[in-house]
Formats: sequence, C-alpha cells, structure tokens
Amino acid sequence: MNNTIKNYFVNKDKYILFVYLFLFLTPWNLIKSQVAFFSIILVIWGFFKYKVVIFEKIKILWQFKPLLLWISFVLFCLIAVFWSDSFSEGFKRVFNFHKYEMLFATALLISLNKEQALTAIKVVLMSFTAYSIFSIIIYFDLITIAGSSSLNPRGILRYSISTQYMVITFFSSLFFVFYSKLKEEKILFILAAFLSLLALLVNNGRTAQLAFLLIFFIFVVMFSMKSKKLILISLSVLIGIVFIFSQNEKMIDRFNTAVTEIKSINNDHTYSGSFGARLYFNKAGIEIIKDNFFLGMGPADNRHKLVEMEKADKEYKAVVIKHFHSEHMEILTAYGFIGYILIFSAVVLLIYKLKDKGLYFYISLSIFLTLFFVSFANKTLSLKPLNYVYVIFFILLSIIAYQSELEKKSLENSNIEV
Repeated sequence: MNNTIKNYFVNKDKYILFVYLFLFLTPWNLIKSQVAFFSIILVIWGFFKYKVVIFEKIKILWQFKPLLLWISFVLFCLIAVFWSDSFSEGFKRVFNFHKYEMLFATALLISLNKEQALTAIKVVLMSFTAYSIFSIIIYFDLITIAGSSSLNPRGILRYSISTQYMVITFFSSLFFVFYSKLKEEKILFILAAFLSLLALLVNNGRTAQLAFLLIFFIFVVMFSMKSKKLILISLSVLIGIVFIFSQNEKMIDRFNTAVTEIKSINNDHTYSGSFGARLYFNKAGIEIIKDNFFLGMGPADNRHKLVEMEKADKEYKAVVIKHFHSEHMEILTAYGFIGYILIFSAVVLLIYKLKDKGLYFYISLSIFLTLFFVSFANKTLSLKPLNYVYVIFFILLSIIAYQSELEKKSLENSNIEV
C-alpha cells in the first residue's frame, strides 16, 4: 500500500500535484497570505515550465466566450472605480479581490487538461468533505475550537461559507456516484454526500439550507421530466429530507425568528434582526439602482450610500452594516446592469456550453445554482475564500468545456476527411 502511494507521487507531474495541493487548501483559508503565496509560485513555475506552449494555451481566454465575459467583468469592475467618488478605496477593493484570481486562473489554464480539471474538481470536493467532517467532529464535542460549539459547529470559517461547500458537495457527489464506473469512487462520493448533508443539517446556515431545498426541487423536476418513474421516488426523497430538516429545533427556531421579523415590518414598519436587515438592504438597494441603473455607483460608493441610508432611516432598527448581504444587490449597486449582465452571462453561457456533457453539466448546475440562490441573502463573490472557490470552479469547468469543443471539432474534421 505504501509503495503504491509512493509510486503514484513519484510518477506524477510535481507541478500538477502542487496545483492539487493549492486547490485542496484554498477553501480552508488557513493563513492570510495563503492564496497569494500559492498563486505567485504557480505563475512563476508555470511560465518556466510551459514557456514553449504558453501562448498556444492562453488563447483560450479570447476563444472561449464565457472566459472572455468573465475577464470583461473584472475589467469593468476596475473601470467602475473611475466614476466612484472614493477612487482609492474602490480601486483597493477591486484589486484586492481580483489580483490573485487572475494569477491562479492563468496557472490553471496553461497547465491542466480536461482529465486533470475533472480530477481538480474532485480534489476541491474532497476538501469540502474534510471540512464537513471537521464540523461534525466539533458538533459531537470531540474537539474544541474557539468560537465554535455543538450549537454552532462552524469551525474556522463562517458557517455562511462552509454551508455553501456542503450544498455543492452533496449534489456534485451524487452525480459522481451516478456517472462513475469505479466502485471505490462511488463509495467515496456516497460518503461525501452523506457527510455533507449531515454537516449542513447541524450547522446554522439558514440561507444555504433553503438553497439546498430549492436546488433539490429543481433536480426533481428536471429528472421527472426525463422519466415519470422518477417522480414518486424523487418526491419521496425530497419529503424525507424536508422532514429530517424539520426535526432540527435550532433550525426551526431560526426560521420562526425570520417570520417574526417579517411580521414586525408589516405591523410596526421596523426592520430588525438578521432577516429584517436583509429585507431592508434590498429595499435600499432598489432605491440606489433607480438612479444608477446601467453603471452603478462604483465599488465603494454603493456601500457608503447604504450606511448613510441605514443611519438616516428611523425604521431601520438593526446594526449598521456596510454590505448588502446580497451579492446580486452588491453587484447591481456597484456595477449596475452592465456589470451584472457580464458576470451572469458568463456563468449561464458556461452552463449552456456543458448542456450535452452529462456529468459536467450537472456539476455546473450544482455549483452555480448554489451561488445563485445563496447570493440573494449572503455574501459570495465578495467574501474570501468564496470568491476564489467559485472562480476556481468556473476556470476548471471552462477548461473542460473548451477542450470538449476542440475534441468535437477535431472529430468532425476527421470524419469530413474520411
């Protein structure tokens, strides 16, 4: 066994192994400079290793439209700084969030092929699974972590981050189980799905739990349309999961609190508590968008305006917060409709490119539906390391989609010649 593992690592490309290590550690965000350290090494090492073919590899950036749209979004974020009154603050925010994304994205694009990109996705899912185990261990009081307990087994990350990992892992793992031909891999991903579901159940991620149920329902509808035999099975499983969730008193209390906060808005016209504040942020965001529809206010002014509105509005009774707690609203108020449509189109087009690719298509839905739904009530793309994680998935799936297109064209050309 030890010799088998040793031979595996000896025979593998050391650079690719380093890429996998980077991907496994990134979701944990163990130290502040972690992504910076890995990204710089990956880029320098990668440029030397692939210097002969680097320009051939990097042309994917302008040949593959989803990537081109993503780059356009990043550039638009930088341009938006110029109509922000807080130029230096806006530039710092944009540069701080995107500088390392561009570095490690380049490293992944020049180094990974389709098969390696799929392996990389598995590596990230195993990292998520490891975090689920970490959270479950805390829940059962087997270890003690500062700021965590059995009532809130979040570990070293916010539960708003880790619960997104758990949702993605559950659905992606199920599709790996369905499509994998290896018995050992099926067992591994069955365990990953089970552990991620258990961890999601015991954590406080109300938004992720709702997203989980919505995504499950979407997949039930999708597969029921393909086979009517699956309708009863899928609905039974969904009802069973809802029942299991309903047995978590802590979760039910949090949802009851949300209902109370909604009643407070209707009866007293006051916005209080976590859910009430989120509703207010959307109300404020809509007011901001009305006057800044196409271009937004800029990446700093939108938050300054939100704080100003919170302090001035007597109906707002919650803590003053500098973020909309909705990534949709954050992007719309900062970068307007143009910025929003660029990033939204990039993701939708990528999913469309994978629509006939079976496993890859369902994995992309698992990932980006989680991003879409959670973004209505939480930070996602403006929260580290979540921004890195979602960009990593976007790049890996882009590699798979792009190289699948090249394979298809090559096959078509060979058929024509014959």
